Amino acid sequence: MMKRALFVSLSLLLSACSAEIAVETEPFDQTVSVTSILEPVYAEVALDLPEESVNTEDLDIIVEQVAATLTVVNPSTTLTLRTSARLSFTGTATPDEPELYTDLNRPAYYNTAAEILPARDFGPNSRTAVRIDSPALKEAIGRRRVWFIVSNTVVRSGLGTPVLPANIRLEDIVFQALLTKPFPGLGGALEVGGL
Repeated sequence: MMKRALFVSLSLLLSACSAEIAVETEPFDQTVSVTSILEPVYAEVALDLPEESVNTEDLDIIVEQVAATLTVVNPSTTLTLRTSARLSFTGTATPDEPELYTDLNRPAYYNTAAEILPARDFGPNSRTAVRIDSPALKEAIGRRRVWFIVSNTVVRSGLGTPVLPANIRLEDIVFQALLTKPFPGLGGALEVGGL
């Protein structure tokens, strides 16, 4: 279903006093269905983070930047879909089993989840590249699992008979983090040693 083995792209750039570590997840896709018009449907998706981004607490690592890139695809020929996303550090979904709900059975932690993609309309037959740079993504570093709550709502219908369920596809989702590990005093030692 949502098989997504995560891989980590590590690049160490050693300077006189620090190393930069780039961590990236393997691209994965997620589909969020719509089963009603004008009422949001939510898909809660769990993501297990790479080991390198989890074991940072004892390493004195500075989180420089965390971002996500993806392509939002609306394959419907007649429907405009409104999509938004939140980041939660609590959830019930697993990486293989998304959790679906509506406003009637939304969990209490939804209100404390950070909005990372404000509601945005995606027209029929569209493919839109999206980059998310929300500061809330930095808080994911050091956690083993995080949850993304994505909503999908039909807001407008063009000519023709709309077909439900309508899906919004989130394709090639990739999370990137740039971490810095300082080495205090190393610059002086390298300089003295002539390196």
